[in-house]
Amino acid sequence: MSSLRHAAALLARTRTVQELGTLAGTFGFAPPVRLDARARRNLGLGSAVARAAVAFGNASLRALLVEVRAAAPLQEEVAHLSARVGTHSPQLLWLVLGTQPAGHGLVLAAPAPGARPRVFALAVDRRRVVDSDAETVAAIQDASSGVDLLVHQRWRELLGREALTRRFYRELERVVFELAVSAQGKIDQTARREIALLHASRLLFLAFLEAKGWLNGDREFLRHAFDDRCKAGGEVHRRLLEPLFFGTLNTPQSHRAAAARALGRVPFLNGGLFARTALEKRHRQIRFPDDALGAMIGGLLSRFRVTARENSSEWNEAAVDPEMLGRAFESLMVSDERRASGAFYTPRAIIERVSDEGLEAALAARGAPAELVRSAGAGVKLRSRERALLQRALAGLRILDPACGSGAFLVHLLERLSALTRRAGDERPTGTRRRDILARSIFGVDVTPTAVWMCQLRLWLSVVIDTSDHDPLAVTPLPNLDRHIRVGDALAGPAFSDTPGVAPPAALARLRGRYAGSTGVRKRALARLLDREERYIAIEVAVQSCTALAAKRRELLSAVRARDLFANRTVPAPTQRRELQLLRAAARYARRRAAALRDGAPLPFSFPVHFADVAAAGGFDLLAGNPPWVRLHHIPAAARESLRARYRTFRNAAWVSGTLESGAGRAFAAQVDLASIFVERSLELARPGGVIALLLPAKLWRSLAGGGVRRMLCDESTLGVIEDWSGSRAAFDAVVYPSFLLTVRRAGHDVRAEGQAPPQSIRAAVHRGDEIRAWDMSVEKLALDDTAGAPWLLVPPDVRSGFDRLAGAGPPLARTALGRPLLGVKSGCSEAFVLTAPPGWNTGQKGAWPVRSGEREGSVEAAMLRPLLRGESVRAWVPQASDDALLWTHDA
Repeated sequence: MSSLRHAAALLARTRTVQELGTLAGTFGFAPPVRLDARARRNLGLGSAVARAAVAFGNASLRALLVEVRAAAPLQEEVAHLSARVGTHSPQLLWLVLGTQPAGHGLVLAAPAPGARPRVFALAVDRRRVVDSDAETVAAIQDASSGVDLLVHQRWRELLGREALTRRFYRELERVVFELAVSAQGKIDQTARREIALLHASRLLFLAFLEAKGWLNGDREFLRHAFDDRCKAGGEVHRRLLEPLFFGTLNTPQSHRAAAARALGRVPFLNGGLFARTALEKRHRQIRFPDDALGAMIGGLLSRFRVTARENSSEWNEAAVDPEMLGRAFESLMVSDERRASGAFYTPRAIIERVSDEGLEAALAARGAPAELVRSAGAGVKLRSRERALLQRALAGLRILDPACGSGAFLVHLLERLSALTRRAGDERPTGTRRRDILARSIFGVDVTPTAVWMCQLRLWLSVVIDTSDHDPLAVTPLPNLDRHIRVGDALAGPAFSDTPGVAPPAALARLRGRYAGSTGVRKRALARLLDREERYIAIEVAVQSCTALAAKRRELLSAVRARDLFANRTVPAPTQRRELQLLRAAARYARRRAAALRDGAPLPFSFPVHFADVAAAGGFDLLAGNPPWVRLHHIPAAARESLRARYRTFRNAAWVSGTLESGAGRAFAAQVDLASIFVERSLELARPGGVIALLLPAKLWRSLAGGGVRRMLCDESTLGVIEDWSGSRAAFDAVVYPSFLLTVRRAGHDVRAEGQAPPQSIRAAVHRGDEIRAWDMSVEKLALDDTAGAPWLLVPPDVRSGFDRLAGAGPPLARTALGRPLLGVKSGCSEAFVLTAPPGWNTGQKGAWPVRSGEREGSVEAAMLRPLLRGESVRAWVPQASDDALLWTHDA
């Protein structure tokens, strides 16, 4: 403990370059050397740096020590310098230490070597050094001896967020568990846990506001208020948290009671974050004891530093940021729930890639070329015509994540849209721009209420993160997001195309926008108006469903009762009788549902009802996200039957010819993943020309059970990008093999069927480690063969040419001369298999062995298959090429 106290004291007193040298000395660096003007120029130190020095460490380790002037943002300057030295001298391993004597900041940063280094950093407020700061510095001191490369790698791990994340998660899980167990009152375990998580989430949100100084100007407001309440007799839950949550943060200043006003200058936040949920209203008697709340306020929140700024691909900070709230939600779900819901953390690099590609394609479909969008995102100055083009593309853009979870994709898309809007000429403050975008462009759905809560919380944080207000009472209230981020099953109910005759009120979108920015009485009045309009649409949808079912039943009855050529009545087939029974039951249910809705029954979630204005516009412009990956045997039988009746990708999942070839049963080949059904639903919700950008299991493109989704994508969309990330180093917290799909929904009239369209080309890629192999290829060359729903081969055109030569040289390996299935030969190289060597091939011995490629002309795959591409006759099966070897079997 003494070492932690020493580390905390050292951080608190470090203000100058000389004191930075003392701190660097504890990490094994020699006394610093002052930089002259020439050295400053070589390192790119600008006028923002008042003083600078360099300290030498073991071998290639170096420390850059800088004092930053008061006018410059310390973190931004240290991030710039870290990237600069990492790029300028990649042969050295740098540690950058920056301080601001006129302020209170101190930053330690370690850039990773490379052309575009990622910076791992710890940002400290010297006025309040928390335990996690001292723990990180003490750990860096302990890891400062050994091989320089390994030492620097360890420093990056300690300064990065991941090391802090593990400690924070373990502590948070323990605190929430103890909070739920200690709850007083007659309430079941599930409700205890959910309310405990709600309180923990609110307190975490307030910790972010503390970091901005918005809670009465006190950056330790919660701890001080907790201590004062305990000294006054305790009952923290009833006498502190309830007045703070519901009487202060959720109540305008003019309407606050005396107990709420006594808490000081605390902002009115609105938005629903600090309103009682339905669960809390049902269990008002619940109370959390003071010691359990103290473990949260005086323990967890006091031990860890929080920052309202989320990490990026360039900056990784050792602090609790908003993204951790989503990961905390996922970590607090028990393993069975995670497996059933398919909820797993998606790495940020993958989130950025999927979102950015999808947004570029969606804006391109609305008239802004992808090159223009990329230039705007990179900060290139746009001409007036380009700004106008980008403005038109952004206006009215609607984005949906159909399984939003904790909101990672929507938060990133909100930030990207805000940046692009600014580049298009909108100079309003960042918070104002983001509020406007939330009110018109961002939508999400998730079946888990806690996930929706977390998604809304992260979106709220993204609004307040860059708000420049310093007076808490001048803070603009948060937007209401409950009409944009909805609790519901995205796979239930009809799609937009199923309700073409339902016309929503023309003012529905404007009404929702007004509701998003409303408070108090006006908010309640607009909520009632929205409820009334949604109920009207729900009744219209139910009535239309009754009419459609009745018409379908009459049509089937007419066919059943028709007479044959000899004037005899036909006998209904068993399938027809079964269909009539199902239609009768469905019509009966639809009539009951319409009557119940007229009588005021709760509205079930439905896209045509809750997003009726989007339906009237034709659908969403972009659907992006990571839908659940769940094998359907984890889903109850009744739900499976409902999905089978509703979705073609389930009913017709199997690749039929492959099932027959392999001898697999139809049941085995129909083990569809829930992700396939989300692809179909996304296509139904996209407008013609709308973009679908999803992270999906790679098995969808090559499994027997992926035949349905492959067939549907080829029939109803224009494929744009397919990437296999199975071998990528981007780590998931589950054993999964991801891929990226970007496709565009085609309009109803498919000119390809008439042979009028040019050959379609897609971009394909395979990730292996840190390497990406990408190429353009024809869609016609994607499928294994010309059978419906055939697996897709993600191989370059020259490899595919070699494969076609091999496939055409003899009978398929899948069948013997007698027509029986042949499994082939197992080997350690599962990516390449050649059955017969070319004539004259120098094998040296019988059997199978690796043959390494010695050529590097063109692609590696072309070099390896060079004998085959010369037209030499072989019989082979080469699903993919391999860097290392091809396996050949000598022809006896």
